[in-house]
Amino acid sequence: MSEKIINAKGKVKEFIKFNIIGISNFAISQLLYLTLYLGFKFHYIIAYTITSVISISASYILNSKLTFNENSYSFKKFSLSVLIYIFEYILNMGIIIGLVKFFNISKVIAPIIAPIFSTPPVFFMMRNVIKKNSKG
Repeated sequence: MSEKIINAKGKVKEFIKFNIIGISNFAISQLLYLTLYLGFKFHYIIAYTITSVISISASYILNSKLTFNENSYSFKKFSLSVLIYIFEYILNMGIIIGLVKFFNISKVIAPIIAPIFSTPPVFFMMRNVIKKNSKG
């Protein structure tokens, strides 16, 4: 098999793992979001922000170890990961607010739709940070 095919298969496997971790993290985050928003009556933006902080930390650790097979954690990689997730947060928050205000989508459903648009660019940014900066 050519090296390009092997490399492409590896990236596809990583993308699949990234999505499995992402979906699991997302499901847990949604439960937390709904608990904060519906159960504790937090404002939806505050509930989403708290959920995002917890989710970002879990995502960095899980994707480093399980998706990209990197065991070296560093403040530099974590900081860059946080910047990527801040970008994702801003993108998702814009989408959520737009869906709620302009399309009258439920505040419960809007956070479920938003990650559809942010997952591909976040995967490639995270891969670059974790794999290429592995010397930390």
